[in-house]
Amino acid sequence: MQVTGDGNVAGAAMRFALRHRVLLSSAALSALCVWTVGDAARAALGGAPLLEAALILAGAALAAVSLLFYTRHWALALLTAAAPLPGLTWAAPTGAGDAFGAVPLLAYVFAYAVAVVLAHNVLVRTLDSGVVEHPFKPAGAAVALMSAMALSWFWRTPAGAAAYQAVLDAVLAVVSTLIVMPIGAAFLQFDEVFVAVANRARERRQRLFEKIGVVTMPRWGMSIAGIALIFIALAGFGAEPALFSKHFGSVFAASLGLAFAFSVVVCGGWREGLGVTVAAGLAGLMALWAFAEIRNVAQASRVGVMEIMSLTFFLAFCSARRAAKYRRLGDDPSVARLRAVEDLGGPQLIAVLGGIAAVLPSVVVHHAYAAYPVALAFAGAGAVGFAPALATACAALLPRRRSVEELYGRD
Repeated sequence: MQVTGDGNVAGAAMRFALRHRVLLSSAALSALCVWTVGDAARAALGGAPLLEAALILAGAALAAVSLLFYTRHWALALLTAAAPLPGLTWAAPTGAGDAFGAVPLLAYVFAYAVAVVLAHNVLVRTLDSGVVEHPFKPAGAAVALMSAMALSWFWRTPAGAAAYQAVLDAVLAVVSTLIVMPIGAAFLQFDEVFVAVANRARERRQRLFEKIGVVTMPRWGMSIAGIALIFIALAGFGAEPALFSKHFGSVFAASLGLAFAFSVVVCGGWREGLGVTVAAGLAGLMALWAFAEIRNVAQASRVGVMEIMSLTFFLAFCSARRAAKYRRLGDDPSVARLRAVEDLGGPQLIAVLGGIAAVLPSVVVHHAYAAYPVALAFAGAGAVGFAPALATACAALLPRRRSVEELYGRD
């Protein structure tokens, strides 16, 4: 590699990488494959539960099938569903055994949601080179909140090992997703037939989300916010055995307070931060209620609740940050939320539907996992509907102060 006359080594390295990107991508994928196979062998020799691995693979196959209806491209769907699997394999040697339950499965669902957002970005760039929302910061923020919940909920408890393993699984699965998706997408081919089919599917989705976008209108937003509060009250009573077990309720409330402060910074406003926090709290309460209905209030089940809430935070952060971007461009806050729902509602819902599909094989074998599809459904409803509706209701009840210049324009 030669250095340019002005000594720009970085520029020369970039040009070299662009000229040999196929060779470098193949070498990177080969190294990842060798590493993944080695970790899989170590996990198998260390006594990792092969049944759980088979259930995750079966769930990934179902997630790919569900994603195919959104992407209309089987190679992209398979790539998206497979992207988190290497990370779970990297973490498998440290979490071998049956004690961790659904921790790897829910980590897969979390990373699969990140992969779906990346697949959506591939589609947007392929169809019209439009604006994309990179999932790096929302995923990092959600993992940070997961780590905080793991420390506050499970400090010096028997479920602490499972909680810390959940964070490790999520981190490594997301890392593998962020590595595999861009490299794999570079090898995909999109012909004119695909572009025509994908454009027709996107038009149908846009008409659907124009109707769902009514949650950003004050009248409908306040109504749906009221429905969310009713669900919170019902779930609170239903989850009473878990909330009042060893003062968990106070720890749960304190973690939501911390999440609210964190969400205000991530989302760029207290109204959006409050909507995201309440939506995630609702998903967590619904999971606790579902576990209480199947007589499972063990601390191990709360690890799954933590992962469900982290998934809700990630999905809601994506749309809240997109709405903040539109506000900075001059849109009214309600219009910005509407555009965010129309832009990201599709990948958010398909991420949740694919996650539910990924959980179904495990539900058939382990009936105690039946709480997770219910909680995942509320995670999707929270990100797409409840979070923007709550932010809209807050804006209607406590409107933002406007200056004279904003109301009447400047001279």
